[in-house]
Order: sequence, then C-alpha cells, then structure tokens
Amino acid sequence: MANICTTTYKVTGSHKAVNDLWNTLQRMEVNSKDVWLGDLAEHYGIDYEKRQISVRGHVYYADMADGGEKEDSLLTIETETALSGCHALFHAINKKLKGGLSISYRETESGCGIYYAHDEGDFFTEECCVSSYGEPFDDACNDVYSTVADAIREWCDKTGIEQGERTLEEMVDFINGYEYENEDTYFYINLFEFE
Repeated sequence: MANICTTTYKVTGSHKAVNDLWNTLQRMEVNSKDVWLGDLAEHYGIDYEKRQISVRGHVYYADMADGGEKEDSLLTIETETALSGCHALFHAINKKLKGGLSISYRETESGCGIYYAHDEGDFFTEECCVSSYGEPFDDACNDVYSTVADAIREWCDKTGIEQGERTLEEMVDFINGYEYENEDTYFYINLFEFE
C-alpha cells in the first residue's frame, strides 16, 4: 500500500454501541493480527463496494480504556489505510449501531499533505506534527506537538537559529523552506486542519 495514512480514532457513546465495536474487534483478534477493514465491513453487513466505501487498509491496534466496564468507555482504534482515513466505514458502522457512537479522529498522510483532526471530545488538541531527518534532528515521522510554538522552539534549540521578530506563521514558512548543508536533512512543521 503506497501513500499510507495513519489515523487514530477515539470512540465514545452509548455503552452498548461502543462495546459492540470493541467486542467485534476482539473476536477478530485485534492486537494479535491486523483486522482488515473489508472483514469489519462484512461483519456489520455493509456493502462497501455498492456504497463506494474504501476498505483498503487495516486496524493494527485497539484498546478500551477501562475494558468496557463503564458507561463512558473510550475505545481507541489505530488504522493504516491507503491515501486517507476510513471515516466513511466507521460512519456506516455507527449507522448500523443506531448512531450510538461519537467518533473523533486525527489522520496524517505526509505524501498527500493530509493533516486533519475531527474532535468531538477534546481528544486531539495538538496543533501540529513534525517530520524530521538528519543532523541535528532526531528522526521523526509525524511527532505531534501541543503548539506550533513548541515545534518552533525545538527547531531553534537544535539549530541555534533564533525566531527573532518573525511571527509563528512566518517562522513555520522559514523552517519548512530552510536549506541545510546536507540535502537529505529536513524538519517540516505540519499544521493540523480541524474539521
């Protein structure tokens, strides 16, 4: 799968609906093996071909914060998909579960420039993520930062270059366009777009 999009879902809602999805993922042996999205769609009786819902990808991790014992359980699901997240599938599953789910997500796909967050519960408050490689930086692939200022401060600390009078926006443009001695070195600050 080229252009891999990673998406973190935070699912809350009715106890019955959240547990249904969690129990389904457990029966499919999530965390022991990848759960293919096509199999998940078929389990819920969703004709993804007819509805033109992409199922190119899998769930590679899931966790229920309290084991599903509380009414306000939080289910975290991590997916890898082709090009973009699989939101249409999770919305179709929600419809099958009578709208009992509240679905928040953060998706990143650097090759397509996708940095989105949809948040229904203050799960994804971070403003940006950083991808970096080469000296003086640590290798990073979409490491999240609480604020843009934090990411800028990281870059300034590593390079010894000060922000000076530049605004945050000007500094992001400066950093993302900076030319290093080694052409393989980079540090990109990618801002999340909130839907």
